[in-house]
Amino acid sequence: MIKTHYKVQFCLFVICLFFIGLGIFDTLNEELKTGMDLFRQFSHFVPFMTGAVIFGNNLHFKRMENLKS
Repeated sequence: MIKTHYKVQFCLFVICLFFIGLGIFDTLNEELKTGMDLFRQFSHFVPFMTGAVIFGNNLHFKRMENLKS
């Protein structure tokens, strides 16, 4: 059961990284804008960045717990 949980967390982490990469690629293809347009440019991949941080922390701390026991 725990290994399945790791696989799901890892798949979600990879999906988040993929969409972060797409967002950065699209942003770099366009020129950077200013003001509210810059916020709109970056706001599309902010949820994926947050998800990647959460899933990465979950994987890291679960691994550390397993190493301690």
